[in-house]
Amino acid sequence: MLKILFLVSLALLAASHIQSVKSSSSGGSDAGVQKPCARLFHPETGEQLELPSLPQKKKLLGGAAAGSEGAFSFSSFTVMDGCLLSLWVAVSQEWGLESRSFPSGAYLNQLPGAGVSLTSYQCTCDQEKNQVTADYKDFKNRHIAGKNEKGSNKFCSEQIKNRNITVKRRCKPINTFIFANEEDVKAVCRDQGVKIPNKKLYKSRKQFKIVDCKNADQNRRPPNCTYKARNANRLMYIIVACDNNKLPVHFERSEPNPPQFGITGRV
Repeated sequence: MLKILFLVSLALLAASHIQSVKSSSSGGSDAGVQKPCARLFHPETGEQLELPSLPQKKKLLGGAAAGSEGAFSFSSFTVMDGCLLSLWVAVSQEWGLESRSFPSGAYLNQLPGAGVSLTSYQCTCDQEKNQVTADYKDFKNRHIAGKNEKGSNKFCSEQIKNRNITVKRRCKPINTFIFANEEDVKAVCRDQGVKIPNKKLYKSRKQFKIVDCKNADQNRRPPNCTYKARNANRLMYIIVACDNNKLPVHFERSEPNPPQFGITGRV
C-alpha cells in the first residue's frame, strides 16, 4: 500500500508548547504538565509531534505546502480522548471544504494529498473527559436529542443554552448530541454494544446520527455561548460508559468504524 506523506509546518508553531511540557516533566512531578491534545506520527522514523490544547485557532505562517523546508512529515495522527482537532486548508479539491474536524481516535490517510496548504489548526479538549457523568438523567440532558432533529450551528447553540450545558461555569468546549430514541442508546449498554477490553466502555453495534458542537467563541460566557456544528448528521458508532444498572452515564467519543471481535482497534 502506497504511503502518502502529508507535510505541515507545525514544528515551529508547537515548539514552545512542547518545550514547556518537557521542562515541566523533567521536574519529577506531573503537576502543571499540559497534556497533549493530539499527536502526529512520522511515517518512517516513528517520531512524534505533540499538539497542545489551544483555546483559539492558530495560524501556520505561510501555510504548510508539501516540500516546505523544515516541515514535519506525517502520515497518521491520533486525537486524544475527549479532544477535537480541526485543520484548515487554503485549497483542497479532495475535501471541498475550508476545514475538517476530527474527534478522538486514530486516523490514517485522512488528510488531503501532497501540495495542499494547511493554513491553521485548533485542538481543544473537554475538561470533563476523565469524569464519569453523575447519572443517566444528566447523560440524557447532555447528549440525547430527538431522532428526527438535525445538527446545525443554530441547533448546537440553542440546545446547549436551553439545556444549561456548561463546564465549571464556562462554555463547554465540545459537546456531542446523539439523534436517537432513548431505548436505542440504552441498548448500547446491553445487547447492542461491545465491551472494550480493560475499560468500562461499550461501543455500539450500529451507527447513530450525531453532531459534534464546538465552542465558536472562547471569550463568551454562559448563557451566551455560540457553537459550530462539526460532523453534522454523520452516522457514527458511539462509545459510552455504563453504570451498574446498564445505563449510559458518560459519552466518550464516536468513531466511523464498527467494533471488531470485541476490540475497537482505536482504543
